[in-house]
Amino acid sequence: MSLALPLAVPLLVAPLLFLAVRLPEWVVWAALYTTYSGIIGGLPYLILIGLLLWWARDKSDTQFKRALALLPILMLPVVGVIIVLALLAEAWLQPENALPLSDVILMLLGLFPFILGFGYFYVLLVFFAAFLLRRRVVLVPAHAT
Repeated sequence: MSLALPLAVPLLVAPLLFLAVRLPEWVVWAALYTTYSGIIGGLPYLILIGLLLWWARDKSDTQFKRALALLPILMLPVVGVIIVLALLAEAWLQPENALPLSDVILMLLGLFPFILGFGYFYVLLVFFAAFLLRRRVVLVPAHAT
């Protein structure tokens, strides 16, 4: 369940952008960034989580936590490849809209801090949710069963 947070939170926050109520500007910006984090990072996240779950079949809790902590860093090349492929497709379909290589590099360098920031926010959220569930004895470590 907690691995779904990076997809669930943007889905839950997105409706705030369509309310006919005047919200504080910081709430609108937070909702906007959170929603776009889900739009931009959704597919790469699903790819990485699928690979993580496949890899983690016979791993210990500690190994899984370490891999989960590395996930935002592993997301960088996955997002980079997807964006480069999308830009190459756009350049092939509409050559007049092709971005120069320097702009592509600047775009990727600009996205990487957001990817790492949102990624580690969600990793901390997952670890905190697991901590709370363990304290309430809702989540039992695998070795205890």
